[in-house]
Amino acid sequence: MGNQRKLGAVLSYINIIAKNLVTFLYVPFLLRFVGQSNYGLFQMTNSVMVSLSLLSMGFSSAYVKFYITYKVNKQYDQLKKLNALYLILFGVISIVALIIGAILVINTGTIFGRSLNASEIRLTTYLMAIMVFDVAITFISSVFDSNITVNEQFIFQQSRQLMQTFLVPIICIPLVLVGVGVLSIAITQISVATLFLIININYCIKRLNMRFDFSNVDFSLLKDLGIFSFFIFLNQIVDLVNNNVPNFILGMFQDAKSVATFAIAIQVKNMFFMLSTSLSNVFVPKVNQLVNLDKSKTVLTDLMIKVGRIQMALLFYVLGGFIVVGKFFIQIWAGAENSEAYYLIILMVLPSIIPLCQNVGIEIQRAMKKHMFRSIVYVIFAGINILITIFGSIHFGLVGAAIGYVVAMVFANGFFMNWYYYKKIGLEIKRYWKETMKMSLLFVLSTIPFIAIQQKIEVTTIWSFIIFGIMYSIVYLAIYYKFVMTDYEKSLIFHKFRK
Repeated sequence: MGNQRKLGAVLSYINIIAKNLVTFLYVPFLLRFVGQSNYGLFQMTNSVMVSLSLLSMGFSSAYVKFYITYKVNKQYDQLKKLNALYLILFGVISIVALIIGAILVINTGTIFGRSLNASEIRLTTYLMAIMVFDVAITFISSVFDSNITVNEQFIFQQSRQLMQTFLVPIICIPLVLVGVGVLSIAITQISVATLFLIININYCIKRLNMRFDFSNVDFSLLKDLGIFSFFIFLNQIVDLVNNNVPNFILGMFQDAKSVATFAIAIQVKNMFFMLSTSLSNVFVPKVNQLVNLDKSKTVLTDLMIKVGRIQMALLFYVLGGFIVVGKFFIQIWAGAENSEAYYLIILMVLPSIIPLCQNVGIEIQRAMKKHMFRSIVYVIFAGINILITIFGSIHFGLVGAAIGYVVAMVFANGFFMNWYYYKKIGLEIKRYWKETMKMSLLFVLSTIPFIAIQQKIEVTTIWSFIIFGIMYSIVYLAIYYKFVMTDYEKSLIFHKFRK
């Protein structure tokens, strides 16, 4: 399983690189051939459809917790009952999603009639009709995807996602070129979702020997699952607010072009989240095992520090590089009309670094069943986020729409969570920050000189973009290796992931 985690983490970062290379070519293609307004309509529609993911109510995360508990205690009959219960549960959720989706499709004109014209409303209706089926398929697939995760089959999981990364543009681009337009994106999504549902089912049943006991389904388990999952469900609401509500609000009070610009900023911001979660996700089963085996808080803190330092080094490297050359990158990637996305990205990513480097802490909370406080705090700040976003969108446009997110990140994800880790969870959070704060100094020392240089020499060509990027990388990596890198981190790089 150690090799699965290590190779899975490597593949996940290869996958991220591939996704961003594809996105670098794919998004400009879409903006050019389907138009910025239509692309904005897709992103706005996608934000609405993603809200249906709330129907999962955190049950996927609960699956990992209960599966590990049964496995550690060698209750193999309970595993079959758990699998059956989850398939029934997510089957029902899929049907509910279809019903709610149908209601949204019928009322598209009512929802968006204030900001969209008749042709845009018609196109949005078609997009929503296709995408609601995609959501329903994804719910069923999540049962099998959770089983793959809990069995730590990260190599298969990441290889499959890598294939998906390239398959999406391969299907979508020809459809766009033959005139299907922005509907091509939705058609591609549902086609790929169906294909990988079949692949997931085949792998789980044939390779992982996943079995179901429908004759003795323990429906009484729903109570325990519901209590555990409810607070994860609240977290999903917060994630929905942070990532999708601003698009929806901008669609109501601004125009489709503003939505497209904000969506581009969200896409880049989400890349930072992928960089973080790709590493922490492979440790989710391990965290649950450590907690079930009653390992000490020191052991859990050690794991949080080990993963957090690597996450912080990577995130600060990418953020610093974006600050140095990102303005030119946005212009050549998304066009000068979306240049404001550069400032939005920096504004939203910088306060996100703290929680993104503490994802292991979130899994520790869940494994210890102490995630209620986090959920309540996040919901409160989600409400504050909505209010600030509405006011900011009306009066300050794109930047105003991002302020609520920044406030939520700083106070909820940053201040309150670190207090909770220290006071209530019992993690050695002071030692965590002592071990990780060097990374912020690394970020400052490697970034500021290049910002100063650009006051006289701006990045305006491909060659200057490449030269500044290479110089920044050399400076960052040199400072990291000489003054910040631990022996463990050196072993990961120079000994091919062997300690």
